[in-house]
Amino acid sequence: MTTKNAILMIVKQNSGIDYNSLLNKFASSYSNINSARAALSRSLKDLTSFGFLERKGGRFVLLPKGESEIYSAIKNKLVLSLNSSMRQKQPASDIDSIVGKLQMLIERAKQDRDLLKTSRTSLDFRISDFEKARLDVEKKARHLEYLSKVLGEQINSLREMDFYDAHELAFDAQAALRLGAALEGLQDAEFTVECSNPQVLAILAEQALAKPRESAFTLQKAAAAGFVEFLEKNKTAFSEPPITIFSSALKATIHRERLMLSGPFSEVQKWRQ
Repeated sequence: MTTKNAILMIVKQNSGIDYNSLLNKFASSYSNINSARAALSRSLKDLTSFGFLERKGGRFVLLPKGESEIYSAIKNKLVLSLNSSMRQKQPASDIDSIVGKLQMLIERAKQDRDLLKTSRTSLDFRISDFEKARLDVEKKARHLEYLSKVLGEQINSLREMDFYDAHELAFDAQAALRLGAALEGLQDAEFTVECSNPQVLAILAEQALAKPRESAFTLQKAAAAGFVEFLEKNKTAFSEPPITIFSSALKATIHRERLMLSGPFSEVQKWRQ
């Protein structure tokens, strides 16, 4: 949209506007207020001289010629945009945009005979072209439906083969109790706890009566439930990065208020029940 049309649109949207308010809306497109003021003054002079705008009582108001100019710009922009979308090699790939533009064109053409006349003669494509695009969309939809069915079957196969999965839930007292019980129920005699924050790691290792090495320490199975309970009760004191507990069957990653479980589907699925 040109500078003059942008000014006309601002005036129209505000049902008339004073100079300072218009300058404030107009200035964002310029590097400084002086440049904006100079450009606005030039444009307002031209718009009033050619009968697009009129100044009444300190406010600029839109005249019929200015209203017509705006509608003409919108019409041209809509028609050109629709032509551009349909000119693609595969219009169906941009069907969301095409449907939206067509709907706008149809609704406006019902109320604006000039737009209806312009659209009939200016659109580069005919109903048969849109029909072809619709058929391409239907074909694509059938293919997507087939792919969805196949993907569903593949997901079921991955579950049967016990591929890895993940599940997220709130890290609250109930989740901490479940996690502690789950760790106690595993065959592991000990677990690895990892945290990249040295200060937090030292506090956690002291709680677990363990010695930290680099970014991790060993947590004994007998202390697992109490350790998880400690984490939940003091979670507001621990910020990112997360604290992760590794076992042979399950990885538990704690992000203060969230708990992410990952591992074989058969293990993770228990947390969805």
